[in-house]
Amino acid sequence: MATTTSALFSRLKPDPWRKQTPFSEDIAAANAALFVEASPEASAELLNRWIQKNQPCLFGKAGATLGLISYCILNESDILGPEDSLMAKIQAARTAWTREAFYGRKSAFVVSLISPTLATAIPDDTVREFARRICSLYLETDIKDNEVHLEDVFLEMPGQRQTTWKWRAGVNYFSSQGDGRWWRDHRIPGGMAFSVNSVGHMAKSGKLAAAMQQFIKALGAPEEEWEASKIDSLDKALVLAMRTIANAFPAISGKATELLPMPAEISELPRCPVELPKDLADKNYCEYKGHYHTDYTLPEEYFRPDVLRPPETKTHRLDFTYIYHRTQDNPSFFAMGEGQQIRTDSDATEASPADAVSAFLKRLKANEEAIQLSQSPRLLRALSH
Repeated sequence: MATTTSALFSRLKPDPWRKQTPFSEDIAAANAALFVEASPEASAELLNRWIQKNQPCLFGKAGATLGLISYCILNESDILGPEDSLMAKIQAARTAWTREAFYGRKSAFVVSLISPTLATAIPDDTVREFARRICSLYLETDIKDNEVHLEDVFLEMPGQRQTTWKWRAGVNYFSSQGDGRWWRDHRIPGGMAFSVNSVGHMAKSGKLAAAMQQFIKALGAPEEEWEASKIDSLDKALVLAMRTIANAFPAISGKATELLPMPAEISELPRCPVELPKDLADKNYCEYKGHYHTDYTLPEEYFRPDVLRPPETKTHRLDFTYIYHRTQDNPSFFAMGEGQQIRTDSDATEASPADAVSAFLKRLKANEEAIQLSQSPRLLRALSH
């Protein structure tokens, strides 16, 4: 039987280094506000403002600025209470976010644990086990270190056909313990957080919102809640992804992620879908370098007390092509970039033979997944509210 979150929380140990090294000014100010028993709404607003100003990920900044992030705020009383209640609170927030994303109102989700004990704990095996346990309560599956764990994000297009897309989006870990350490880009005030941000969903929902605004304006119909995002294409998303890597903070051991130079033989690369800005024109738009794996949910490097990057730390070559490169050898593009169109339960008419052949060929080409909505209990729960 897995050790409960309350039992793991009781084993956390203070970080001796943190006692000697205060938090950065922005983290300290946010912590001071979060640790005074602020309401969940106030805590979410405070975290949202911090992300707008201090998160190096430009997708996170955009999501916070446009109000595209849903928050699940947890405090020490949640952690120390019955674990069934803790899981129910997380799943209720997850369900609400799933519904908001389905209608195009949100693209990102943050589960945040607010705790001074957690924020000042030494990043060790106990913190790792605690993080693993919280993430398993969120994703409802076993969580392993150094693996990519994914979340499903859905979007429906208004209309009789109820066309719906599904994306697979990575879940990432953030912690106050990263502040001042070599993996600083994954710091967050309050204690600990898990974040999922679907770039593909953000781009398609932004494009959908812009189209709906034009449609409503043309008809002279009453305005609805369609907030158009400036990130309305995967081409724009590629530029933002590259800038995010380029904007990594020069932490105590240097930048943890870096752009790579354009290779000498560019004919071997897929065509770049957009004209890159001058400051990015000589950079590789297919791969970048990371001293931790940016796709892993729980990289082992985050759970060591080291302040400087250990010399044995692995370097990873990481991928941009999931955003734009359409090919049958790149299933990540369809799962995480473009999104997979899924069938709806309202499809009452049987497809014609020609349509059936066309759909079959598309699935061969695009690794597209066609499912009934009844096969996604989480989405059904979200839509039943």
